[in-house]
Formats: sequence, C-alpha cells, structure tokens
Amino acid sequence: MRYVVGAVADIPPGASTIVYPDKVKSGIGVFNIGGEFYALKNTCPHMGGPLCKGRVRGTTDADVSDENRVAMHWVRDGEIIACPWHHWEFDIKTGRTLFESRQKVRSYPVTVEPPEVLERLKAGVETVPVSIDGATVVLEI
Repeated sequence: MRYVVGAVADIPPGASTIVYPDKVKSGIGVFNIGGEFYALKNTCPHMGGPLCKGRVRGTTDADVSDENRVAMHWVRDGEIIACPWHHWEFDIKTGRTLFESRQKVRSYPVTVEPPEVLERLKAGVETVPVSIDGATVVLEI
C-alpha cells in the first residue's frame, strides 16, 4: 500500500512529520535528511514510547591516539533520533540502535514521485493536504 505524505517542499531538509495511515495506528515519522527521505514507525522497541516525537540530533564518536588519548567528535548531526521516554538512540536511516542491541525500529521505504503520480495515488488512499506544484513524498507501507 502506498500513502501520500505531502509535498517535498512541506518537509524541508532537517524537518520531519508524523503521518497516521490506517494500518499503522501509532504513526510513521517521515524525515528529510539532506534532501533524502526516511521513515520510521513511531514506536520505540524498548518500551513502546512515541519515538518520532523525540529529539533529532547527532552523536559522539571517539578517536584513540597511539598515546591512548581520546578525542571526542560530534558526528552525524540530524541523523539520530532519541526516544523521549528513555533516550534510546536510533539511526534514522536504518532504524538500528546506536548501541549493541538486536532491537531495531521498523523502517519503511520512501520515494519522491513526480506530480502526475499523485492523481493516480489519490483513489482509495487516505491523504493529507498536499501541494501539487512540485514533487510528492510517498510512503510504502
């Protein structure tokens, strides 16, 4: 099933939105990271928190020198989301946790379609208000 999220212009780089298709009651967060779109289920696998309402940020990485000196670096800004309940961190691009765990949040394929595809998708599909001036973001459920 395909779900029309909205116009690309409505979700600029660094922004996100949560949509509520019938099949996914908790919602799906759609994120624009540098012009690429990603989607995650709005449920943290840890305790069921509203993951996509969490803070989008980066994370730290460390380099250890030959002298055992540690240098910390802020990396992947805007690619990590932290659950608002217990701050578990997930990679928005893959749904994987940033720590050693087998838990992963469900991710969904997202495509950007030309405006003419929107008219074909409207029949029988729940939509949100969209602009047809530019390309359209479409979620595959």
